[in-house]
Amino acid sequence: MDKNVLLRFPEFEQLMGGAFNQDWRDEWSSENEVLSELLDDYPTYRLRLLAELVSIQAKYDSAEIGELIQMCGSGFIPEQDAGVSAGKWIGELIERIEQLQIRASKSR
Repeated sequence: MDKNVLLRFPEFEQLMGGAFNQDWRDEWSSENEVLSELLDDYPTYRLRLLAELVSIQAKYDSAEIGELIQMCGSGFIPEQDAGVSAGKWIGELIERIEQLQIRASKSR
């Protein structure tokens, strides 16, 4: 897969290559802590990331999603770190963001 594909997914690349970098376990206690820190209080970022994740899920199979994650320079491996395939992890992340959006809209 061509690394230029990541140009279409800058928020995903930021999440996977930035927060979930090679040393993410030194900075965070868990995957959940990373996601809470990045998603809970940043609705604009969350919406942009959600759009990218939906696109990724529609275009790529689980193995290709795993490859995308690695292309970001990520130290996160869904199978090892979350106990699910890369495709399932993306699906769960989409659901998490959708639930955050629902809660945010109810609190307005």
